[in-house]
Amino acid sequence: MDTFLKELATYYYNTYQTKITDFCFVFPGRRACLFFKEHLKKMVSEPIWAPKTLTINEFIQDFSTIPVADKLTLDFELYQVYEDIYKTGVSFDDFLPWGEIILNDFDDIDKYRADAKQVYTNLLAIKEIEDDYSFLSEDQIKVIKSFWASFNPNKLSEHQTDFVKIWEKLDDVYEEFNKRLHLKNICYEGQIYKTIANNIDNKEPLNIKHPKIIFVAFNALNRCEEKLFHHLRITDKADFIWDYTPWLLNANQMKKSMHETPTRAEAVHFMEDNLINFPAPSNWKFPENKTLPNIEITSVASSTTQTQVINQFLKNIDSESFDSKNNIKATETAVILTDENMLLPVLHGIPKEEKSINITMGYPMKNTPAYGLIELIFELQKNCRKTKQGKTWFYFRNVLPILTHQYLEPLDSKTHQKLAKDIVSKNKTYIEASELQCTHLLTSIFKYIDSSENLSEYLNHILFTVYQSFKTLTAVDTSIEKEFIYQSYLLVNHISDLLKNLSISIKNDTWIKLYKRSAEMQSIPFSGEPLKGLQVMGILETRALDFENLVVLNMNEGVFPQTGATNSLIPYVLRNAFNLPTIEHQDAIFAYYFYRLIHRAKNVRLLYNSAAQGMQSGEMSRFLFQLKYEYPSDKLKFSTVSEDLNISNTPTFFVEKDEKVMNILSAYLLPNTKKLSPSALSTYFECPMRFYYKYVTKAHEPDEVTEDIDPRIFGTLFHEAIEKLYLNLLNQEIKSEHIDLILKDKKKIDGILHESFEEYFTHTIDNSDFKDIQGQNVLIFDIIKKYIIQFLKAEKENAPFTLLGLEKVVNAEIKINSSTIVNLGGTIDRLDEKDGSIRVIDYKTGAGDDKFSNIEDLFKQEKHKKLKAIFQTLLYSSILQENEKSPQTYIPGVVWVKKIFTSNDYSLKKGPARGKAETLTLNMVKDEFKDTLFTHLEDLFNANVAFKQTTHIDNCKNCSYANICGK
Repeated sequence: MDTFLKELATYYYNTYQTKITDFCFVFPGRRACLFFKEHLKKMVSEPIWAPKTLTINEFIQDFSTIPVADKLTLDFELYQVYEDIYKTGVSFDDFLPWGEIILNDFDDIDKYRADAKQVYTNLLAIKEIEDDYSFLSEDQIKVIKSFWASFNPNKLSEHQTDFVKIWEKLDDVYEEFNKRLHLKNICYEGQIYKTIANNIDNKEPLNIKHPKIIFVAFNALNRCEEKLFHHLRITDKADFIWDYTPWLLNANQMKKSMHETPTRAEAVHFMEDNLINFPAPSNWKFPENKTLPNIEITSVASSTTQTQVINQFLKNIDSESFDSKNNIKATETAVILTDENMLLPVLHGIPKEEKSINITMGYPMKNTPAYGLIELIFELQKNCRKTKQGKTWFYFRNVLPILTHQYLEPLDSKTHQKLAKDIVSKNKTYIEASELQCTHLLTSIFKYIDSSENLSEYLNHILFTVYQSFKTLTAVDTSIEKEFIYQSYLLVNHISDLLKNLSISIKNDTWIKLYKRSAEMQSIPFSGEPLKGLQVMGILETRALDFENLVVLNMNEGVFPQTGATNSLIPYVLRNAFNLPTIEHQDAIFAYYFYRLIHRAKNVRLLYNSAAQGMQSGEMSRFLFQLKYEYPSDKLKFSTVSEDLNISNTPTFFVEKDEKVMNILSAYLLPNTKKLSPSALSTYFECPMRFYYKYVTKAHEPDEVTEDIDPRIFGTLFHEAIEKLYLNLLNQEIKSEHIDLILKDKKKIDGILHESFEEYFTHTIDNSDFKDIQGQNVLIFDIIKKYIIQFLKAEKENAPFTLLGLEKVVNAEIKINSSTIVNLGGTIDRLDEKDGSIRVIDYKTGAGDDKFSNIEDLFKQEKHKKLKAIFQTLLYSSILQENEKSPQTYIPGVVWVKKIFTSNDYSLKKGPARGKAETLTLNMVKDEFKDTLFTHLEDLFNANVAFKQTTHIDNCKNCSYANICGK
């Protein structure tokens, strides 16, 4: 493939031979320099000194002895000036995003040779445009006047007032900032550009070091570059070689020849003037592609689908595109990312056969696992507690993500898993530092950092330790991960050095904010062998490069081109008036990049995401619309790629009761002693498959640390509190006076509740460190206390009664047929006697029905959940009567805690849905209940009746096993 850079090398070597050694070639980017030298190397037959190759930024900086400071340093210096003038008291981390905007504006002002004083003048303060603005056209003056006309001095809005206050002093900030940088012998890039242009105006020598400068493949020139190019052209020290899309330029020129008024195409917006003002050498032959590329525009259903298309595209490339080592030839094929966030997904989508991949772009630091790890460490430090006893405690929500982080867990997985399991199993909400300091790395992480000065050293030590540990992981390639860590290490060092040099002392929180702000603006550069393998690059890196096969991702409006203008404090109308770059300028640059890139290609695949996601509308880029209506139809193809979705009916799932299952179930049968509880039976009635998972396979859901009260623990705390309050009254007749004594003893109620809370939430923490109930649990403590007090008031209304048992364990051997005896058993919350009847009472903090129509409803999958409490209290009553062989009346009852404020009736009812119902007693339903129960128990222990999924889908809600059974 005859590329632009190959033709460039051929032209200059053939024209100047060894004289080319003294030339300087200036390119838009570093990648073009490398490819140009490679082409030149292949042409020379004898060794020669290579010519100088520079990027435009390097070339400009060669004119100055003052170094360009990094952005963070400039932000600090600007902050000092800003505060000296405005005295706002704003913190540096809050100022940082504004500082970036102001710096960019200053840079534009200098590069485009605008007068800062004129730009930042408040025209409200003057009556008319003065002579200083004579360079403006009438239209520009009209635009500026119309902008400031909206600022009525007598009716300024709050935002307009704030804008004017800032605007009027920005010229002072500009002047003082430049003076401050001059004193410190540093500068920003725009200052160098401005100095060069001013020196040319003042006829001062530029000290050009080379006899000829060749500027290659530029497009949008700022005013300073135009000044420099013009100076070098008239002094015959420079050549200008332009690269562009000829079919767009020719179409524009054709319209002119036909005396039509052409609408200048975005892609050649700047190029027509460049070719006129700075023509290429007369004998330079522009390498035009005679055949238009074959273009396929593909709509994909999601961003990840694009990676599948890339994979297939690369596999389908003709075998001639591969070299002898099965690598795609350099400069032949490229994957272009318009969205840098797609880099890692794309790398995973490239065929495994492609061993050599060169990445020529940056990846956002804020998206890296290294940044994620540092964020976790920041949260760890923000939430840790230092007690008077000198102990350091860390919050479990910060500890667990660190232990399981993808960089740390593989380094010592057994230790990390053991620590995590211990925290969860013991429900530790705070963990003392010494418990976590099991390894050198964990000791480095889990310690308290009291100052920002120590924070830098702390982070760097962790990053260095992780980096060194990665060297021992020889089984996997960790080169990308090490680069992420290294760049994070450099940023931490840079912030630390900067703070030391500026003698600024800040709080930990400010240091953390500063790091986050800085990381958001950082991209991690990837390095590789640029002349080998598949090229993966951003759109900026493609300048002056040509590829035969191209696949471009995310060709969506708003992504490429971006729809938002660069952030600026200078309003659009003023930017336009002073010829500063605007959104139209940005659009024209992107259009140039796109059309220049594709015009020498052979095969082009353009992908866009048609799904509306987040801020993206799913609209294809305007460039694709332009191709659709203006590109030859025989060279353009449209296609759609969707994700394969297998939609099928979920098959009915069941488990046969084989010998192994029956052996497990036999544990509930005599002569074995394991008890089948009412709650286990409830599980079986709601869903036999859930019973199988929970009680046969014992597939318990993962434990979690609980710091707030969930419904289960709420009920447990209520149960325990009532049990402790009544414990001394067991086997006594309880009268209203006894209840009054308990109600009056608020300290006792508080004490019992505190004991229960400590048992569940602070049992691993010494009381001298944390003895207060934390967070949301303070509210729940008060709620449970109110329920207890209301319950005692209801008890007073039901007194007198004799308390026979609390948390009473009962069991019975139930013969369901001639060969099967089932062990049933469980714990009754409370047993008492009132008016000659035995009440079997269950405390329920959840919801349920206190009335049913017939016994069969208690066992139906679709109804059991709401009638669970009735079933369980009936079963307990049946067990008691079976054991006692007593003629006494047993009355099942439920204390509905949520209804305790509206009703003190614990009884259950049986009757029609509409109509009068009777208070439920065991004797009313005894025989029918037993017969139905026995029938279902026979099914449970019948080897021929499989465990099946529930037919009632509502039972699957919140089921821990839903993902396993697939219902």
